[in-house]
Amino acid sequence: MKNNLKALVYTALMTAFVFVTTSIIQIPIPFTGGYIHAGDMTIFVAGILLGPLYGGLAAGIGSALADLLGGYPQWVVYTLVIKTIMGAIIGYFANPKVSIKPYLISTMTIWTASLVAFILSIRGTTLEFIQKNVDDMGSLSAAQSAVDALNGQLLWVAIGIPVLVIGLWLLKRKYQITLNQVFAMVISGIWMVLGYYLASAIMYGSLIVPIFSVPWNIIQFGVGAILAFVVVAALEKANINQLSLMKSSK
Repeated sequence: MKNNLKALVYTALMTAFVFVTTSIIQIPIPFTGGYIHAGDMTIFVAGILLGPLYGGLAAGIGSALADLLGGYPQWVVYTLVIKTIMGAIIGYFANPKVSIKPYLISTMTIWTASLVAFILSIRGTTLEFIQKNVDDMGSLSAAQSAVDALNGQLLWVAIGIPVLVIGLWLLKRKYQITLNQVFAMVISGIWMVLGYYLASAIMYGSLIVPIFSVPWNIIQFGVGAILAFVVVAALEKANINQLSLMKSSK
């Protein structure tokens, strides 16, 4: 009973932290009507500290409230589902007892295939379609500039995620971060990016338009992973982790 009460209290606190970090800085994403924020950092921390159930609840509810009260009500349901699963994913895979290797290989395979599909889809789409269907495209030259920028961004994304993984992996032992925690952030971040891509595709009725949001969401989760790495390392040094939080006091 005492452990359940403590878990609910910590979940409420992390829900509030997710809400605040998502709401305090909101940078609109061009062309898509969404925004990027610092909330993913707190979601990563919540999943690692609270586990899949409570971490997922904190992530989903806190993020959905930020959308609802921040002027993005059209995203509330999608965010609730995507972020809840995101928090649950990191909470599950951060557990050192879970063998992460087969999941990581399949995740990276899906991610690589998705990037290739995005690039081929953009190359196979006319500028006229992009100008007509993507917000803020006033002319064909603007559409061409956006496509050129997107191709460069997707290339950097393809390079950036492996670099991020390798960098965090090399630093993990020094900062008392486990391999599971590093890969859990990557797997859950990729889920978030693809989840919002599919949500945007449903909202816009197009598989092309939401591709323009992919690099921005990658930046959001990459920065969030780096910040969460620092926060979790500091908490570990202070002996604050899932075991210590949920340990029954006597």
